Amino acid sequence: MVARLAARLLLAPFGFACGVLAAFATVAAMATGGLGDTHLFPEEIAVLGYDLTINAATVALLFAPLMGAPAIVAVAISEMFSLRSWIYHAGAGAASALLPWSLAPSSFEGPVFTTSQVIAAGLVGGLVHWLVAGRTAGLADHERPGGNGPAAKP
Repeated sequence: MVARLAARLLLAPFGFACGVLAAFATVAAMATGGLGDTHLFPEEIAVLGYDLTINAATVALLFAPLMGAPAIVAVAISEMFSLRSWIYHAGAGAASALLPWSLAPSSFEGPVFTTSQVIAAGLVGGLVHWLVAGRTAGLADHERPGGNGPAAKP
């Protein structure tokens, strides 16, 4: 049981990091999807890539730590109650992404995304976290008191 707890303490933050990367990749894909079939010269492509990189770094540095607080609460709840549903993790990811975005001041001059883009990125991030760490959240049934395993038998 101690080994499982240690594994969960490593796997949950790794799942969060993978989810954040997937969410930012989703936002970047949606942001570049509006470019369409434009014909750019090579130097314009380099400037565009640099601009997208700076915007992604800005978003990562500003919002990832803010997303961490609601995500930690959601992960702690899923670990305590062994919530392994992909719906729970997707919803928690969307809420974790939407909360800091909605708290940004109106004078914020960083990259601007729509609410649906932020929710979609949070859903993707939550699903990636579920794939990495959420499917095995909490104690296994045979380790849980009252479960159907050796620990449940007197």
